[in-house]
Amino acid sequence: MKQYTITEFRKQYPTDDVCLEKLFEVKYGKLKGCPSCGVAGVEFKRISTRRCYQCVDCGHQLYPTQGTVFEKTRTPLTYWFYSIYLFSVTRNGVAAKELERQLGVTYKTAFRMAHQIRILLANQSPDKLMGEVMMDEVFIGGQDKFKHDHQVKGRDGYVNKQAVFGMMEKDGRVITKVVDEVDGVTLKPIIRENVDKDSIIVTDGFGAYSGLKKEYKQHEIINHTGGEYVHNGYTTNHIENYWSTLKRMIKGTHIHVSKKHLPKYLAENTFRYEHRKDPANMFETILKRA
Repeated sequence: MKQYTITEFRKQYPTDDVCLEKLFEVKYGKLKGCPSCGVAGVEFKRISTRRCYQCVDCGHQLYPTQGTVFEKTRTPLTYWFYSIYLFSVTRNGVAAKELERQLGVTYKTAFRMAHQIRILLANQSPDKLMGEVMMDEVFIGGQDKFKHDHQVKGRDGYVNKQAVFGMMEKDGRVITKVVDEVDGVTLKPIIRENVDKDSIIVTDGFGAYSGLKKEYKQHEIINHTGGEYVHNGYTTNHIENYWSTLKRMIKGTHIHVSKKHLPKYLAENTFRYEHRKDPANMFETILKRA
């Protein structure tokens, strides 16, 4: 599996000018003419004092960073590109503290950059999940053994933990949602909104999923409480593996994630999971989304 190495990255993007040229290429492609004067094949000249290009015929200016996460930033584009590179090659996420150390910027700047990049990683496909769709829920939070009794003891034993619901095509796309409750009233509307009716639903025996057989092509239930992990060739192992990568990223890299920012970390983990078989193109994909 081909990887995008740091040596290749440094050769491609050594300066801010090269990074800006790349953004111009990604945003405008090969312009057939000036969008203002309409002159075909006209040249756009770089203005050295600003992040813009100017039509040599009419003076119309184009700003590659306009409307992107790089707009109005005073942080060098090489720093942004390197941060995106780190997000594309790491397995367990990039902490803002790590960006602070490597870039030599303030923590506030590093934190903002990291979250802007995570916004780019969010699922941008409006299409519903199809085919074989696995579903499961997980609770994100600290381990009970490190908590006081009043923090641990409570309804379902999940005090101070955040519920997350996930849906996954087999070897395909993933959709996750931060939810306040894991019951049928909460989960079923999310399922109806994001999963095609002609899909095969695969879940464990949790009661919140009861009745889905009437709405979808098929509903396969894996009886985990009875020690069953495969039923009629169907399993939820894939989405449980996804939860494992999510927990490893949060516990190993970020330690704690607030409910407010959790969707961004879910987007990061989802992007990395969906593109895990093509790591060499992750950087280019993120850049195009910018």
